[in-house]
Amino acid sequence: MVPTDQLAIERIGPAALAEAVGLTAEANWNQSADDWAFFVGHGTVFGARDANGRLVATTALLPYSAGFAWTSLVIVAKSQRGKGLGTRMLNESITTLRSRALVGMLDATPAGARIYGPLGFQPIMGLKRWEGVGSARTAHQGVRPLAMSSLPKVARFDAAAFGANREALLAHFCGRAGTRGFELEGRNGYALVRQGRVASQVGPAVAENELDAVALIEAAIGSTPGRIFVDVPDAWAEIAARLGARGFRVQRPFLRMALGRDMPYGDPPQIFAIAGPEYG
Repeated sequence: MVPTDQLAIERIGPAALAEAVGLTAEANWNQSADDWAFFVGHGTVFGARDANGRLVATTALLPYSAGFAWTSLVIVAKSQRGKGLGTRMLNESITTLRSRALVGMLDATPAGARIYGPLGFQPIMGLKRWEGVGSARTAHQGVRPLAMSSLPKVARFDAAAFGANREALLAHFCGRAGTRGFELEGRNGYALVRQGRVASQVGPAVAENELDAVALIEAAIGSTPGRIFVDVPDAWAEIAARLGARGFRVQRPFLRMALGRDMPYGDPPQIFAIAGPEYG
């Protein structure tokens, strides 16, 4: 058996998508083939293979226009865990970030944060993943389905809040089968809900205030049957209360961290649900 410190790390492309989805399934993460395809097409994905040529680890970088990149999809096959391979994969991402003069951003699980901290990542804010089941509620006045013609306007508002233009990502989400979007009438605010591998993901949800965000998130949940994840910054007590009243429960916390910067990008008070820990 080849030691993990001798496994070659290389950039992987579309031919490895099925294997990457297999790693996601083994880890019971929510990323779908659509997610992996976006990372391959718009970012950089690294993989390590064992002596038999089997993909056993990944890490990915998704650059954004403002000089930062999301670090995510750090996955190691169960057979290779506990051998330092995850740290090797992450160090490959860090080397790439530095070579491109990019700030590294990520949303870490508690286990991940214990690894990322010693490597130089600093905490920015906490988030929680809420999990529940969609159920219809009365439609909220002032919320309507998102029209594709509204996407450029939505993307401009989103860019001010997130800190970088991600119109390509929002368009990709909207182009996926099963995605539903909602926007506010007469003011800025939108939310998306898309299908994941194991659950639908509500997010991003961006608005000018928390009550507007509640209406958008409620509309997204009410339109979506089955299992749902919503990743919400800890600051939003009203959203947490509404989700709890719907029977949602906290599945896990996340910690947003940054390498090379101690302040968030954009305008975080306008972000009420993130796109997911892989995207920010």
